Amino acid sequence: MSVLRFLTLILLFTTLLGACGRSDLIRIRLLAPVSEGKKDHSILTDTEEPSTPIYTNTSSGGSLYFLFKSIGLGYTTITTKMEKTDTNLKEETTLVTNFTDVAFGIGENYSFMWGAGVLSGGKMETSLNSFNLKNNYLGGHSIFFVLGHHGFGFETLLGYRTNFIKAEFEESNLPLTVGKTSQDFTYESNKISFTTSQVQLGIGFTF
Repeated sequence: MSVLRFLTLILLFTTLLGACGRSDLIRIRLLAPVSEGKKDHSILTDTEEPSTPIYTNTSSGGSLYFLFKSIGLGYTTITTKMEKTDTNLKEETTLVTNFTDVAFGIGENYSFMWGAGVLSGGKMETSLNSFNLKNNYLGGHSIFFVLGHHGFGFETLLGYRTNFIKAEFEESNLPLTVGKTSQDFTYESNKISFTTSQVQLGIGFTF
């Protein structure tokens, strides 16, 4: 689904739920990822893989939102480190993504915020047994929601964010072998799409 369709659905959802409890507060919200979804984001597949690979995914970064009543803007930066290790191959990827977000919120003491973001910058670095892949293109978008509890000018926040990333590598730079003499690694395309997701915790300030 395209970013335009996501934004259209969000605007429609906002219109339908606006009467359920519009917020009259000004809010500043800070969130940080505390858990990264465990998925296989590897690019190459070892055709002679003798053991079950080990996947390790971690994330860091944060989100800053400013909401004036029921609508707001935000900025999110997330660094995701993904690693696949088996007997023959160690693939490490560092993905830095910066999103410009639009957010909508309803509720006072208990609030619900949702929205979408567009990738506005970032980089992706991948190494296979110390062989570095060259990245040509990085794009994507994101959706998120946040639950909040308000009291005495402060909020406690729990959120979930999903990022849809597209990347493209120089096809001539993708190896068929890494430290071997035969064709051991395969890939379907130099264009890849994958999804990362984070559970977030945060605090907010209301005025």
